[in-house]
Amino acid sequence: MDARARNAGHAFDTSDMDHDGYLDHRDMIVVATALCERLGLSERGSRLVKDAYEQVWQYAVHHIGTDADGRISRESYIAYALAPERDRTEFVANVVWPITDALWDAVDGDGDERLDRAEYLRLWAAYDVAAEASRESFERLRGNRVAHVSKTGFAQAMYDYYYRSASAAPILGDD
Repeated sequence: MDARARNAGHAFDTSDMDHDGYLDHRDMIVVATALCERLGLSERGSRLVKDAYEQVWQYAVHHIGTDADGRISRESYIAYALAPERDRTEFVANVVWPITDALWDAVDGDGDERLDRAEYLRLWAAYDVAAEASRESFERLRGNRVAHVSKTGFAQAMYDYYYRSASAAPILGDD
């Protein structure tokens, strides 16, 4: 399987809470709620994350479409994400970034738009990403000179995760 398709599928899987190969509105509510609980977010942080998941769901329904049961299949999601005619920046801005941005802001305790190692590992632990994979990802993204991952660097890594070939950083723990 192409690395980009694998990565898009893995990203899909993080929200497919009942593991049936489909996303539906309930999956999005369950994953948002579970992440908020795992991260111990404040009411404000929880609202940001839940609103982001709702925003992404509404975008996906409108742009990807659903089957007769109101679900989006894994295959449809991957095909939409990787369609050659697709504006990749639009996809990332409307499907990937709203959730990433909300989670980032909720986990970034001091609001400096940077995650230190503990904050970064906490974020991926909420998705059940193995600690070793999260640590390796942090080291790759932070570079050799800094002790944090910047929000802009992470945004680029998320884009690369979907659209670069096999060299894309496995930031979701799937190499």
